[in-house]
Amino acid sequence: MDSKIAIRVDRLRNLRERHGWSQREMARLCNFSEGQIRKYENEESDPSSTHLKRMANVLNISADFLLGISDDPQRSSQEQRSNNDEIQLLKAFRDDGWSGVIRLGADRLSK
Repeated sequence: MDSKIAIRVDRLRNLRERHGWSQREMARLCNFSEGQIRKYENEESDPSSTHLKRMANVLNISADFLLGISDDPQRSSQEQRSNNDEIQLLKAFRDDGWSGVIRLGADRLSK
């Protein structure tokens, strides 16, 4: 079961506006229903952990920043590394299927 999480709506709104996105556009980018960002920003609903992660990824920030745990919007180096690894993994799969993933894994394990 996905728990609900209270976020700093001022930070969410500010970041969305800095990107020049409407609430509708950000919801689309996050693959949420059309009014979901409005509900979060108006404090009518709290995001699930899954939605928090999607918003942080779309905004390219740390989820801790949206939660108010940290005042630094930057992702940790571990989060950035994971994101880069995930991108490379997806690219390997798209380019060469499972054999590309296996080659990438073998290359990583040999380092």
